[in-house]
Amino acid sequence: MDSMTVDGASIKEVVTPGSAAELASVLGEASASGRAVTPIGSGTKLAVGNVPAFVDLGLSTGHLTRVLHYEPTDMTLSVEAGIRFGELQVLLAERGQALPIEVPDDAQATIGGLIATAMAGPRRLGCGTLRDLLIGISVAYPSGILAKAGGLVVKNVTGFDLMRLHLGAFGTLGVITSANFKVLPLARTETTLITSGLTLDEALSAALTARQSRLRPISVEVFSSNGKWQSAVRLEGRAETVALGVSSITSNPVWSTELSGPESAQWWRTYVQQQSLIENGDDIVVRFGSAPKKSGTLSQSVQALLSKHALSPQLFAISPGLGTVLIRFDSEGLSPDSIKIFQSAATIIADTVTVLKAPADLKAGIDIWGAVPTTVAVMRSLKSEFDGGGTLNPGRFVDRI
Repeated sequence: MDSMTVDGASIKEVVTPGSAAELASVLGEASASGRAVTPIGSGTKLAVGNVPAFVDLGLSTGHLTRVLHYEPTDMTLSVEAGIRFGELQVLLAERGQALPIEVPDDAQATIGGLIATAMAGPRRLGCGTLRDLLIGISVAYPSGILAKAGGLVVKNVTGFDLMRLHLGAFGTLGVITSANFKVLPLARTETTLITSGLTLDEALSAALTARQSRLRPISVEVFSSNGKWQSAVRLEGRAETVALGVSSITSNPVWSTELSGPESAQWWRTYVQQQSLIENGDDIVVRFGSAPKKSGTLSQSVQALLSKHALSPQLFAISPGLGTVLIRFDSEGLSPDSIKIFQSAATIIADTVTVLKAPADLKAGIDIWGAVPTTVAVMRSLKSEFDGGGTLNPGRFVDRI
């Protein structure tokens, strides 16, 4: 792999082991010699995290791309961590199955990276996250040991807690080398409904009403487009059931567009792709979170915050069923001090605030994860237990763990 950088810090060496055992060995040697290691999948999420002081070694899963086991009749799957998510979805679709999550850059994103960052798209509302699908995992630790938890049986709970510790741990406890999942059938029918241009209040109201309709949508989003607000809902299931759901929602005339089948799926791929975090350009991406019932208030507050700081969002995406707001805006004219002020004000209006992407010079003086959670002592204890030497992604995670 060519040389890479993480937030402007050049990775001195990138190693791409050919097997899980080799990766564990390389990690163990790096830890013993006191080298800082950054796990790398395809690099689609390298923009996330605090700015590292230095990176000695990039440890890539680029050669761990095999399907280890796939039994369609049992609906179980085992793959190495470096396999691309898009490739995997094509394989599953051939047997009428899928891992029902959506992520930007799906043709590049790796399974290991998706587990480590716990990223999930709008389908999380109806289908959950990889946490709900993960049934087994293999991880290389800084000790040089390669360990497993869980298995290939859907009801197996052996190692349940250990397995899920790595979901969203940002590669700070170990490097995922393979994972096992239960897979789900593809929906027989899907339809997406989109409103015409509305005010923010109208769009949120339409989304809430649709969410509470007879057929609960898989995804519900509210977004800004050319100064107008729109809502989008995605319905899945049997053709007759979806038709009834569509009829119920479209009794409200604001739902002016209907997309079915491949057109519906493509619309959501395009929508989710706008949330890409690949490091190119000087834009800033911030995610706000609160209880779903506070989505309306949170959205209004974020809009007011942007106006106060004279920021024009290129993307303003609300997931009212999940309680999140995602914004993207240009960093031109902003300084490290202004980012600190913005983040401080943001923490007042939201329960969580995460700067998912920003130029390194702007985020160097902040903790991109926002306020320190009450669970930080437990997180530090786990870090000490699994990576006492601070080998993996040092300083990049919550409270600079």
